[in-house]
Amino acid sequence: MKVHSDQPQHNTTRPRDSVSRAHIVVMAVVACACVVANAQSTDLGSYDGTIKVSGTGVDPETSYRAVVKVSLPVTQRDADSISAEFLSGEAPDAIVLISQWDEAHTEKSAGADGKFASYKCSLAAPMEVPMTPSGVLYLDLEKKTHSLSLSLLGTVAVDLNCVHSTSGAFKKKGGPALYVGTGAPGMQNETQLPFSDPAHLTANYTLVTGAAAENSGAIVQEWDLRLTQ
Repeated sequence: MKVHSDQPQHNTTRPRDSVSRAHIVVMAVVACACVVANAQSTDLGSYDGTIKVSGTGVDPETSYRAVVKVSLPVTQRDADSISAEFLSGEAPDAIVLISQWDEAHTEKSAGADGKFASYKCSLAAPMEVPMTPSGVLYLDLEKKTHSLSLSLLGTVAVDLNCVHSTSGAFKKKGGPALYVGTGAPGMQNETQLPFSDPAHLTANYTLVTGAAAENSGAIVQEWDLRLTQ
């Protein structure tokens, strides 16, 4: 998850964006653009439900938690597979309840005063945020497995309360972004999760992206999606 922030002007350490999570979301959008060809609204149904997600980051240190309500339109369906592939704007906005966003950073070198400047931020209050989804959900009906790659970009800002070690308390706004899936963007098919009923997908999965996303921590996910007509 990443927050794009309006940062106050300090002469020492200032809040920095979680660049690695931004890269994940951007990579997801690019990957989706490569595989989705003019997805159109159809009468094939949609996968509706919730995705719980939490995770951590390294630079800056972050921790976050959210519940995502989504509706993923099915774009292809036959005897062998079901897929929902959509670019930004081709699926309804997700409604995301962000219940935690904490961020902290300490400079690696001392300032002119000999001190290591630092800051901490936290979510001012839990908030529901509309987010634009893009991604791919794919079911292999013969193998009874599925994969997922989903990026979500916030359309409104959230409020963060921060404290800087030098200048004290301040506030900022951030535009959140999330990524969930069975693998790094474009690599989600390398991990296939089983299902027993294609009309009801449930999974508990922790994504560790490793070298594909520098400094990104594990993304803990739980989804419950039902196929509706």
